[in-house]
Amino acid sequence: MRPNMFNNNIQRPPSTTKDKMPSQGLSNYPLLLNKAQSTPSQDIKSNYIYSSNTTFAPNTQSQQSRFIEQNTQKQNPSQFNQQLSQQSLAISQQNTQKTVTTNYSMSQSQPEQYQYKSMQNVSKGICGLRNIGNTCFMNSVLQCLLNIPAFNEHFLNGDYLKDLNSKNSSVPNEYSKLVATIRNTPNFQSIAPYGIKSAVENVMPCFRGYAQQDAQEFLVALLDGLSLGLNRVKNKSSYKEMNDNLNGRTLQDLSKEWWDYSKSRENSLVLDYFQGQLLHTIKCSICGSSSYAFDTFQDTSLAIARAFKILEDMNLERLLDKYVIEEAIDDYYCSKCKKHQKVKRKFTIWRLPHILMFHIKRFEFRRFSSDKLNHRVIFPLELDMREFVKDSLDQSVKNCQYFLCGIVNHSGTLYGGHYTADSKNPFNQKWYRYNDSDVREIDIKQQRYDTDGSSSPYILFYARKSLY
Repeated sequence: MRPNMFNNNIQRPPSTTKDKMPSQGLSNYPLLLNKAQSTPSQDIKSNYIYSSNTTFAPNTQSQQSRFIEQNTQKQNPSQFNQQLSQQSLAISQQNTQKTVTTNYSMSQSQPEQYQYKSMQNVSKGICGLRNIGNTCFMNSVLQCLLNIPAFNEHFLNGDYLKDLNSKNSSVPNEYSKLVATIRNTPNFQSIAPYGIKSAVENVMPCFRGYAQQDAQEFLVALLDGLSLGLNRVKNKSSYKEMNDNLNGRTLQDLSKEWWDYSKSRENSLVLDYFQGQLLHTIKCSICGSSSYAFDTFQDTSLAIARAFKILEDMNLERLLDKYVIEEAIDDYYCSKCKKHQKVKRKFTIWRLPHILMFHIKRFEFRRFSSDKLNHRVIFPLELDMREFVKDSLDQSVKNCQYFLCGIVNHSGTLYGGHYTADSKNPFNQKWYRYNDSDVREIDIKQQRYDTDGSSSPYILFYARKSLY
């Protein structure tokens, strides 16, 4: 598991050894329409049924009878769902031009070049996910990822297959099937995501069963599983200790050396979108020597307790300020002094990823008690990262304008709660609230996140404006 350099206090549970993860057989997605729980909307095709050849037929009584008769005489429901899932995946991989027209001239490091032109014969992906046993944590994360601009088109059109590793293909294949099934499901209906749950829990056994889990930990596990299965590196370079001194080199040189070494061990479609780089500087207050370490990150954990002592509204920018500001450490070993000294430590966001993910650490674990922190969070719909990357010399920080595109919300307490998601559809630019099977459109400006804030947001997703 890649380290999260912003997570200072709580370490995630260790994952299984990636290199020993077994390959898994692919489960199938049963298509479970859920009209009873869907929200009335002008977009609901209430007079349509979903047919196995991915076309929509008028829902007349005679046509319904013929549809049911043709598809149930020789198949039971599970067989019908299996056939439907397989056809959805095949259509998404073999008939790309029939589902989405794009200007696709994209390199590994330039996903923002992927531009949408039109969506024809395809649902906009406004689909609920059934709660299949305390899986709201999973559903809320998936709804945010499924609406990331550009990213999911690689799975819909089969582009991901060129990097697929046969031994670790389960998570990428199941995610691709999930994207295809959702895109071929009428808006405001719902499906049951058994396949992706099975794939992730085989990669991370701690997610087996139906106990409530942490959404942020599931997000990390899912991205790790996708990246492992799509790793372009077939012969991983041996581990080595990186030099933390400049020795006549510039910071740009050192950054590239660390970045290239990281890419020599793991390089995937997931990292193209989600991975950034962080500079960690330590300066001894006695001898004045400095050491530098460049580490990669995907999600940024922001601790409320460090910045706020009482229950007050908190601001995303203020929390970020706390992480890029220099701080003093009283007892740190200086390699030049050969003993522990007082030092100053500073984090610098050096490379910006295309997708920024901020994890707000609402669960505080102490020696004798633990609790949820219900501070209201104020955060913008448009985020300018210039102030937080001003010390960086990397070219990536020139493109630092982001749109908010997803929110994982948590309501309740540490010991019992519920996850939902608010997510921006990349095709119609409208916002929807996903509460398991239930989906409804919302006015994001009326939520007043940028002025009043909320005590519910747990994970925030921001996408570069150039991705839209």
